[in-house]
Amino acid sequence: MTNYIGNLVAVVKAIVKDESILHAIQQSVQELQQVSDALDHTQEHEAQLISTATNQPNEENDLDTTVENSEPIDNKRVRGPSQSKGLENLIKGKNKLLVEIPEGKGRPIDAVQSAKLSSEIGIISRQFISIPTKWKEMKDDAKFHALERLNSKFEMKFDDDYVKSSVMSIMSKLSINHRHKVHLHFKTFPNADVARQNKPTKYNLTQENWEQLCDLFSDPKYQRRCETNARVRRNVKLTPNQGSRAFVASRYAMRKDDQEPNRMDFFKATHYSNDKGWTTIEAKTTYEKMVELQSTPVEEGAEPKTIDDIMDEVLGTRSGYIPGLGYGPKPNKKSSSADRINLEKRLKNKEDELNACKSNFEVLQTQMDAMRSALLAAGIQVPPLQFSAPNNTPNSSLSGSQPTQNLD
Repeated sequence: MTNYIGNLVAVVKAIVKDESILHAIQQSVQELQQVSDALDHTQEHEAQLISTATNQPNEENDLDTTVENSEPIDNKRVRGPSQSKGLENLIKGKNKLLVEIPEGKGRPIDAVQSAKLSSEIGIISRQFISIPTKWKEMKDDAKFHALERLNSKFEMKFDDDYVKSSVMSIMSKLSINHRHKVHLHFKTFPNADVARQNKPTKYNLTQENWEQLCDLFSDPKYQRRCETNARVRRNVKLTPNQGSRAFVASRYAMRKDDQEPNRMDFFKATHYSNDKGWTTIEAKTTYEKMVELQSTPVEEGAEPKTIDDIMDEVLGTRSGYIPGLGYGPKPNKKSSSADRINLEKRLKNKEDELNACKSNFEVLQTQMDAMRSALLAAGIQVPPLQFSAPNNTPNSSLSGSQPTQNLD
């Protein structure tokens, strides 16, 4: 580049005789020379960087990026199965880790206890007991074996029915998660026959257990249900920001003056943060609807809506589950005030319908009595009206007229 510029300057000097023009050209040449030197320096620096990068190992390629089927997922670091090392460190020097599940919570309210219990149950359900096609089919001896293993590491009231049922609830949901991962393994094969010959090795599955699961995964009804569930999950708009922490533990950690936040405040806390704002637009819209209902004036004579009433109206209700509180707390057996009001309205409508039917029946009965009297006066014998009655009531004539007379 430098030689080319020098030759160009010599040619220009031989042609141009004007000193001012030559001076301007020389200044331009000097600027061009500076640019050329800078470009050469940049190219040398880039070449050095490329050479250095080529001799260094690629950290991304060294990461363990395998999952259930040993397939790479876009060079992302994937957390492997829990090995319970955290629990071992906690109970080092101790016999067991104390875990408490208060009545009505369904999960430990302490975040550490909740995490370690769920982690250990996950290990047990993956490595030491089978994966049933349905949780109801889980054998009692497998449940007993799981409780024994938990009892060796946790100090819990396993003789308490509520504690035991809460542990089984956690185990059933983790078992469903494992079944889902096994289903993903099944779907990597072209057909069920090939899949049967490739039992996954990361789970405690016998060949018989694996073939039963293959039968389930091959069932068209199960496949349709999976497609429906997947579509529902894709349409979930209210994404919480609590990660894997149980809601009962999160809510307990947010308590003030030993008082946990109500359902409405807890919804905002689990879907909004000062740093990142709302998790989704739908979460913001949902909360604004709750605030609107709370601020709506109460009609005269009507009872104001409680927080639970508002939450049930906005989020809906589910049997055995309180939306927004996780899988621990369960709804009361008694109906909420909203359900009671709705039931009273339905009962009132039914009573109105029944009264209208009674009134119409009375009018019809009067008209039929008049017609029957006219026929009897004309010498035409008319049988009495007979209506069916309840089993405990003998059949009788419901007509208000006198019994039929024999006019012969």
